[in-house]
Amino acid sequence: MKKSTMIRIGLLALVIIAMGGLAYAANRGGDGTVTQSSNTPPAKAKSGLAIEQVTLQGKVFQFEVAANVADIARGLSNRAEIAANTGMIFIFPAGNERSFWMVDCLVDMDIAYLAADGTVLSVYSMKKEAPRGEREPVADYEARLKRYLSGPGAQFAIETPAGTNEALKIKTGVKIAINRKKLLSHLTR
Repeated sequence: MKKSTMIRIGLLALVIIAMGGLAYAANRGGDGTVTQSSNTPPAKAKSGLAIEQVTLQGKVFQFEVAANVADIARGLSNRAEIAANTGMIFIFPAGNERSFWMVDCLVDMDIAYLAADGTVLSVYSMKKEAPRGEREPVADYEARLKRYLSGPGAQFAIETPAGTNEALKIKTGVKIAINRKKLLSHLTR
């Protein structure tokens, strides 16, 4: 093989390697975490909901995403358990006062309401409620359920297994690192 041909092949190989490196770097976030390209569908839970990875106080959680009225209303109801390091993140278009309740919830769980920048606004340990009675009207059932209020400005809520907030010292004022832009992209899917 001629020396000039070998040089061309070598340069071509370097270009290919460099392009691969750039493609790899493009799929990494600014914090070094791997991000999905716009062509890659988001990971899905057994429920069919998208999954987002969020780190809470150094511990990685896989959250199901609730970003539309139906998914938000359903939440984690009718679940026999919430596995360790999982839960749900609720995404709203803007910060506002929020109120959650334990409709048809079979297990205790924790909730933390977050401002747009990830600052924790309020936290609760939510207890499962007595199920709706066979002859109990829906309106009466819902009226007796305790409400857990966020306070003003809540754009996100995260529900985790009972005891998570205490174990990880998640309390009012703590800042959770979230990728707001990426989370809000779920509102348009």
